[in-house]
Amino acid sequence: MPQRYVIVAITAVAALWMYIDRVCFATLSEPMKVELLLPLAPEPDEPPGAFQRVVRWFLSDALSDDDLAAAKKMKRKSLGDGAPAGAGELTDAEVTAAKKRKWADTRMSFALGAFFLTYALFQIPMGTLADRYGARRVLALSIAAWSLVTMATGFVLGFAALLGIRLLLGVTEAGAYPAAAGLVKRWAPPSRRGLCSSVVALGGRIGGVIAPWLTALLAVGLVGAALVEWAVTPDAVPPEPGETPTNWRGVFVVYGACGLAVAALFWLVVRDRPPGTEAEADTGRSAAPAELTLVQRIGLLARTRNMWCFGGVQFGVNMGWAFIVTLLPTYLKQEFGTPVETVGPMQTVALAIGACGMICGGAFTDLARARLGPKYGRSVPIVVALSGGALVFFVVPTLPTAWAAVVALGVMAFLVDMHNPSLWSFAQDVGGKNVGAALGWGNMWGNLGAAVSPVLLNAVRQSAGWNAAFLCCGVAFTCAAVCGLVLDATKPVDEPPLA
Repeated sequence: MPQRYVIVAITAVAALWMYIDRVCFATLSEPMKVELLLPLAPEPDEPPGAFQRVVRWFLSDALSDDDLAAAKKMKRKSLGDGAPAGAGELTDAEVTAAKKRKWADTRMSFALGAFFLTYALFQIPMGTLADRYGARRVLALSIAAWSLVTMATGFVLGFAALLGIRLLLGVTEAGAYPAAAGLVKRWAPPSRRGLCSSVVALGGRIGGVIAPWLTALLAVGLVGAALVEWAVTPDAVPPEPGETPTNWRGVFVVYGACGLAVAALFWLVVRDRPPGTEAEADTGRSAAPAELTLVQRIGLLARTRNMWCFGGVQFGVNMGWAFIVTLLPTYLKQEFGTPVETVGPMQTVALAIGACGMICGGAFTDLARARLGPKYGRSVPIVVALSGGALVFFVVPTLPTAWAAVVALGVMAFLVDMHNPSLWSFAQDVGGKNVGAALGWGNMWGNLGAAVSPVLLNAVRQSAGWNAAFLCCGVAFTCAAVCGLVLDATKPVDEPPLA
């Protein structure tokens, strides 16, 4: 097997583990809310302090009609069809519980979005480090760092600590894809970059596919209380295996430990360049101009329309796609009354359908480049895929069952994953010596969209319902497709601006 395929495969494993660490948080959000956030929720008649009033100005705790309707729907479902008329009405205690639940839901949406904020802001700095110091070093250290942060997540004791951990996880994972793009550029010829990029990205998607299922299995089998509660209370009685408020802690500890093993494997196997090119690269450095600073790299990227449209594509796509990994479990439970134990497998199905698109996308973009040329061969797959994704979002609110919605969202994920290799290849085509920073630029805007997504869509859902949230996602995809029309892979960012 050619060495470049080994390098690509190990990099795909790193992406797989990164997505497992990332997606498991959303899967475990319900037990985390029960243990960490609901006990902190104030009583309805409790007067807020000055700080709490400021927080409430940003985070509304008032129950909307949709919130009350969802609570009544869940109560009626729990009572069964034989319940007497009026049994679905909420008592004062149940209204109070619903208010506390919304308080916790709102803060969890901020914890979900916090990761994407720092993940976005550190894309270009980490991509610059990969360009300067080598993708192998940066990516190996990143894997080790995010694994330690994942382990630490299992020991958080409050909302502030949870928010801080999520912000730190975004920093440590930010260098993964920019560094991986640099490896693919050095190891794969232009005619194979789409395929190799799709394999790396497919690793991430496979991680997203298996994460809900594997996380649920570990949460039930491990019982995280055994790893945390026993450590501080030696006489504690072991809980029975099953869904307990603290079983999520051990999952994070196990995932973090496995990630450290992946970091060691990556460091031992991967090299920055193919054999025989190291001496050539060293010879070229003496005559090369001085390395650009971070500010200079940002200026180089920011002065081109190509890069702004690249960022626009990523922003719109991630704003819509993030729905699957952040709010899909909540949507299934509130809109269809889906049991908790079924939500994880359904989320896995949607992501699995999407992962198939990554396999098709690599071959599709290489074929399109061969048939349509370097410019339209990159932009056409992007526009076609995102236009179809927008249509799916507009259709989802009309679907009658939970499984129909899951399959439709899986089709959307398929189209998103099909366009991803084209985006990676575009960044490699135009990035030149700054391919890590170029992909980091697009990822920065994309993950700002993902950071906005859970907060914005949760607010839209609370005020106008789920239909309005899906409409927002469809509009975001439409705008991304328009930006994709402008992309031109024949104009590298290394070219000096025209006088």
